[in-house]
Amino acid sequence: MYGERDDLDPARPALFGIPPDALADERPDRRPEDAKRVGLSRHTEEGAVVHFAAQLDGAKPGHKMMAWVLLVTFAAPALYTLFLLV
Repeated sequence: MYGERDDLDPARPALFGIPPDALADERPDRRPEDAKRVGLSRHTEEGAVVHFAAQLDGAKPGHKMMAWVLLVTFAAPALYTLFLLV
């Protein structure tokens, strides 16, 4: 678990025609560009939230509701602090 690469999925049947034993440079990296630049992966706390939010589909009602829950969860502390300052 701790010795594994963070940016690779575990080996499984071919994905998009790429064999599971392909080199790291040959496998698709589905992380958002900003997350790649900063070095976040799904195995860090912040990267897991980014990975989860990136997988949400706006066309699905359940995913849209979860996006609103995430927005409220992360905006509430900032709004509460702003409320206390005013």
